[in-house]
Amino acid sequence: MSCWVRGVVVLLVLAGVCYGQDAPNPEQLKKMYDDALAQLKAAQDRKNELAAENEKLQKQLTIMEAQLESLQRDAATQASKTFFLRSYYASWQRFIDRYPDLKVRWEAFLNADVLSVPYSVPMPEDANWPSTAPALN
Repeated sequence: MSCWVRGVVVLLVLAGVCYGQDAPNPEQLKKMYDDALAQLKAAQDRKNELAAENEKLQKQLTIMEAQLESLQRDAATQASKTFFLRSYYASWQRFIDRYPDLKVRWEAFLNADVLSVPYSVPMPEDANWPSTAPALN
């Protein structure tokens, strides 16, 4: 970095001489050197900030690309399942249309209350069954 600073100072000094101005005094040279040094430091700091930000964005891009790929796989899987279910349903509709008596029974099944019990639960003969069961040897 000091080579850059020296190069800038030399350029500034030569630029002043080329215009026919008097040679700057040491205080002016020191001020120009410090200004050039500050500008170079600021430029280097900004370069480092941009590099860090770029790295952070690259990581985010990698993560987002992986998420996109995962979502595309999921979408393809779901599309495959949807196609299977639609074709299965269409086949079922054609099948059930061929057998009107089965269609009536199917519709009755669909219209029935799902939670209703179709028959009563038989009561066991021995109300004390667990305790009166014979012991296993």
